[in-house]
Amino acid sequence: MAMENSGFKNRSVALMPTLMVGIGVLVLVSVGAVMAVNWIADRDVVRDFATTLVRRVLSSEGAALRRHLDVAVHEANFVAAAVVTGRYKLTDPAFVDFVGGSLAAAPQVDALAVGDADGNVLRVLRLPADAGFKADRFSVGADGQFGALASQMRIRKEPYWGRPVYRQERGETFLNYRVPIWRGESYLGFVVLGISTRALSQFVKELSPSARATAFMLYDQDRVLAHPSMAQASHDQLASETFPPLRTFGDPVIADLAGLPPIRGLLRMPPGVTARRSSGKGESYFVFASDIADYRELPITVGTYVLASAVDAPIKLLHSATLLALAMLGVSLIAAAVMATAISRPIQRAAKGVTAIGRFDFDQVAPLGHSRFREIEGLATSFNAMLDALKAFGRYVPRTLVLRLIKEGGFGAGTEERIVAIMFTDIVGFTAVCERMTAPEVAAFINRHLTLISACVEREGGTIDKFIGDAVMAFWGAPARLDNPAAAACRAAIAIQEVLAADNAQRAAAQLPPVRIRIGIHMGPAVVGDIGAPNRINYTIVGDAVNAAQRLESLGKTVDPDSEAVVLVSHDVAAAAPEFQFVARGTHLVKGKQEGLDVYQLAGAPDGSARKTS
Repeated sequence: MAMENSGFKNRSVALMPTLMVGIGVLVLVSVGAVMAVNWIADRDVVRDFATTLVRRVLSSEGAALRRHLDVAVHEANFVAAAVVTGRYKLTDPAFVDFVGGSLAAAPQVDALAVGDADGNVLRVLRLPADAGFKADRFSVGADGQFGALASQMRIRKEPYWGRPVYRQERGETFLNYRVPIWRGESYLGFVVLGISTRALSQFVKELSPSARATAFMLYDQDRVLAHPSMAQASHDQLASETFPPLRTFGDPVIADLAGLPPIRGLLRMPPGVTARRSSGKGESYFVFASDIADYRELPITVGTYVLASAVDAPIKLLHSATLLALAMLGVSLIAAAVMATAISRPIQRAAKGVTAIGRFDFDQVAPLGHSRFREIEGLATSFNAMLDALKAFGRYVPRTLVLRLIKEGGFGAGTEERIVAIMFTDIVGFTAVCERMTAPEVAAFINRHLTLISACVEREGGTIDKFIGDAVMAFWGAPARLDNPAAAACRAAIAIQEVLAADNAQRAAAQLPPVRIRIGIHMGPAVVGDIGAPNRINYTIVGDAVNAAQRLESLGKTVDPDSEAVVLVSHDVAAAAPEFQFVARGTHLVKGKQEGLDVYQLAGAPDGSARKTS
């Protein structure tokens, strides 16, 4: 459980953001949120403005085209209706004036032809430069294009837009609107109305008021139907029934219209509108196009292209403002990082110090320095005062014991009975050893001796109960439970013998007398836990087993008085640790016991090594 809690704590510390990151995130979220809201709002305003502008331009172009073509449709239907009602006949002289008047009412129409069921055709042509009209009559058999047209009329009853027709004698391609004339089931003839591409080009030229914007029309998406450059009849058209291809037309902005990269994210185009970017003519352009779906047989696309600077100037201004705002945000983040670092460093040092204090490593904790922040300065002062108090307190509290109690969950748990192994050690002739020492020398001697003994005990998992002058009381089996407390105590006793021998070798080299000790070990039940007054509690053991261990230590003076480190154990210890070598020393009566104790002397470790006992 302790390991799991430690792992959870480490993960929590690793996942917890530092103060610097926290302040940075706070600044980033707060300022960034305001910037994001402003950016989104401004971007939407600019987008909506540009989108509305593009939509209106294309809508105006489409509406003008519809007006241009619908007038022609009306005139053709008007002439056809006059024939159906019998008001005029093809052979009437007045019919020529009637057709010419209809042509005058539709200036966008260049030619109007009326044919009868017998193949006779009356054609009225508009003369160049508005010089009037020219009328002629001919038979459909004399004109292959009209012959094919007349054949189609006999099998259709609804008006429709035919495929564009190139007229060699005019050097132009015409859009043509065709109206079959029927009275019931009787075919009476047809009306054909032609609109030249030159007239459409003049029309789109009027929709291109400046060099910053150019309108155009396409036929079947890849042929030029109308363009300002075609309005002056200076453009060399191909002598065919098709319009000039985009790739060879000569306008680099729309030469590869289908392959131009789309404009993404900058504008919010309505459905049906294509937005692309072009770099023709050494400038950057935005190209917009929309299909006209009103005329089923005519796949016409209206479009316009404008200099990108004319459309995205507000967007570039928005981008510049955004970059400036981001730069200011970066400066704010740097300032926040500097301030957060000045605050977080002492807090991090305090956190590391608290972690070390939790391990009782008081010597590894450095005091906190001064800070310009009043709150951090107060924290440092309080922390340093606490550290000084804990260092002083730690000198008088067994750190190992407290850590074990916390780990085992026995802190403040009261008392309980356990089977423990108890050890007592004592220096032989301590008074004689110290009689020629000064008080500081005595204190140094005792501290060194107790340090050696304590290290051996704690290395084998033992708990130091108390120091009684030069004597040590320790036990195994509490607070941590051990499988074999007796074996652990015996290993500690052998380790004490070894370190004492090494220490005596050093003392002999310094011409100091050797130190001899007695060790007693007993195992049995004892009361373990918090024992003492409310204002002074000790974690200790009490019971008859404690007395027996102390009596075994005292018995060493009679059993083996000349040994450097005599270790006497009870029968319970010898039986619980059979892997060690013991020498039976008989049954002895000890003070406070009515029955004798079977005493054994520890003579060797499980590996067979043994120390001299005399």
